[in-house]
Amino acid sequence: MKKIFAILVAMSALFIGLHMAKPVDAASAKTKYVTASALNVRTGPGTKYKVITTIKKNQSVKVTQTKGSWDKITVGSKTGWVSNTYLTTKKPALSKTMYVTASTLNVRTGPSTTYKVVTVVKKNQSVKVTQTKGSWDKVAVGSKTGWVSGKYLTSKKPAAPKNLAAGLKTVGSNKQLILVTSNGYNTSSADIHTYEKNSKGQWVPVLTATGHIGKYGFTANMSEGGKKSPIGKYTIGTAFGRKANPGTKLPYRRITSDDVWVDDPTSSLYNTWQSRQKTKGKWKSAENMNIPAYTYGFVINYNTKRIPYKGSAIFFHIGTSYTLGCTATSETNVVKILKWLDPKKKPVIIQTPIQELNKY
Repeated sequence: MKKIFAILVAMSALFIGLHMAKPVDAASAKTKYVTASALNVRTGPGTKYKVITTIKKNQSVKVTQTKGSWDKITVGSKTGWVSNTYLTTKKPALSKTMYVTASTLNVRTGPSTTYKVVTVVKKNQSVKVTQTKGSWDKVAVGSKTGWVSGKYLTSKKPAAPKNLAAGLKTVGSNKQLILVTSNGYNTSSADIHTYEKNSKGQWVPVLTATGHIGKYGFTANMSEGGKKSPIGKYTIGTAFGRKANPGTKLPYRRITSDDVWVDDPTSSLYNTWQSRQKTKGKWKSAENMNIPAYTYGFVINYNTKRIPYKGSAIFFHIGTSYTLGCTATSETNVVKILKWLDPKKKPVIIQTPIQELNKY
C-alpha cells in the first residue's frame, strides 16, 4: 500500500508541475502586442531576473508559455519573459497619414486645449496619426509627437500647389520673381510667392508666405494717402534697414534718425529718400524712415517718374497687419527674401488680384 501511495503522490506532483507552466505548442503560439512604451524582456518570470532586451509599443511577440502574470515570448532571435500586464491580443491600428486643413494647428502634449503646445503644423502638412481619443488624434510630425483636434485633419491628399509663375508672358528676361496676389481688390490679405528660373527656363518655387497690402486692398489708380497698394510689375530698388546688412546682394542703405521719405506731392523732392536736416523747408510732409516696420525691407520702384499725387513710399517691409500702401510680411520672410534677391538675375515684383494674373 505504501508503494502504491508513493506512486500516486509522485504522479500527482508531476501532473501539477506540468500544468503550472502551461506550455504552448509552437504551432499554437499566440501573437500578442506590447502596450507599454518600452517593455523589458528578462531571463526568467520575475523582476529579479536579468534584462536581455527591450521591446517597444505595438511590437508583436510570440507567447510560448505562461507562468502566472508572466509570459515567455519569442521576439526575433531572442526568447525571454515579460509581464503580460503589458501585452494584448488586440492588434494595434496601423498609423495613417492625414493632412492639416486649418491654416495653423497646435500640437499639444495631451488630448485637449488645456495641454501645452509643443509645436504648430500648417495647412496641407502631412502627419502620422497613431492613436485616437474622442475628437483628438495623437500625431507624429518630424521628430515630435503630440495631440491635435481631429476635426482639422483629412485623409484626402491636397492637390499639388499650382505654379502661378508658369505661363506668365511679361517676365521672359527676368530670373527672379516675387508674386503678391490677393483674392480680389477689396482685401488687405495677400499671398506671397517667390520663384527663380532654372537652366531650362522654368520657374521654380522658392518661398510661399502670407502677407498684407494696403488697408483698402489693391488699386489700378493710386492716389497719395489712399491707403491702397498699386497693382503692376515693378523692379526692385534699394534694400534698407535699421540694422546692419543681413546679407543681401542688393544695394543696402542703413536708416538713421535723419532719414525721411518725402510724400508731399507739391515738393520737387516728392517720392524720394532725403536727409531731414539737409532738405528742411523743401517739403511740408515726409515719412519718418526710422520705425520698426522698416527694420528690414526694400523699395518697390513705383512711380519713379514722381508724378504728383500718384502715390509715394511704396516698400516691401515687416508687418503683421494691413499697410498704408506697402506690402508686408514677417521679419523672417523679409530677411529670407533679401538674402535671396540678386540684382544680376533682374528680380521683379508683380502685384495683382489673382483673378488678373493672366494679364502678366
